[in-house]
Amino acid sequence: MSDRNDFLKTLAIWLILPSFLLLPVYQLLTRVNLGLPIECLFMAQVFVVLFVSPYLAARAIRSDLLNTGATSSTSLFALSSIPSSGRWLLRLLVLSQVPLLCWVFLSTGIAFFVMDVPFVKALQMFIILGIYSLSAGAVGMCGARVFRDAFFGAEVATLLWCVLIGGAFLLNPLGRYVNNLQPFIPPVLHLNPIIAVCCIFGSDIFRNPLLYELTPVPSYFFVYPKPWYLVGVWQIMIGACCFFGTWQIGRSRRCAI
Repeated sequence: MSDRNDFLKTLAIWLILPSFLLLPVYQLLTRVNLGLPIECLFMAQVFVVLFVSPYLAARAIRSDLLNTGATSSTSLFALSSIPSSGRWLLRLLVLSQVPLLCWVFLSTGIAFFVMDVPFVKALQMFIILGIYSLSAGAVGMCGARVFRDAFFGAEVATLLWCVLIGGAFLLNPLGRYVNNLQPFIPPVLHLNPIIAVCCIFGSDIFRNPLLYELTPVPSYFFVYPKPWYLVGVWQIMIGACCFFGTWQIGRSRRCAI
């Protein structure tokens, strides 16, 4: 009964907190006129998912390891053997993202009914946000295993997404050393999680007056990733690499013992 109450409490907290984070991000995006209101809403969803999911996964793996070590008479062996199970890691990753995935489902459903989003586009956004949740969670989990701290592991994951999202801005200093930035633009677009929203809704975010002046991308010929889920495939690869790294760390520590 206590475990059930704790789960419901955690679920309620992580359903409410992302909503509070969503509002200021959405207002900021609409204020700079980064797209239509529905596009800004889904971009804000992407920011919230990438910010929250690494901490949920990092917190889950650190809490589970500490609880295991506290209850087991052979804590050293438990801490080294349990993380070596890929099935255990995958289960922990998915369960850690359940509250956030519920929030994604509810917020996307509200947008579908209130803002008249086409069902296909709402479904596509739910799929891509689910992919982001699991992939970003895998990055946070890997950071927690490497640095042995949930908060710092989540910060490292957040830094990674900031670099990927801000890749278009990082092209400005790179232009001082490279005459032609054309080869760097496709990777920047394919690895940017926000671009999936542009692909789904057919918008051109770099023609926005703000980004048009701040990034060199519009000065070159570029094509958005097609199909839309190609951006998600790259995120899956990033998450899979981090998940495999977390698994290998657990195996190596088990072998060391």
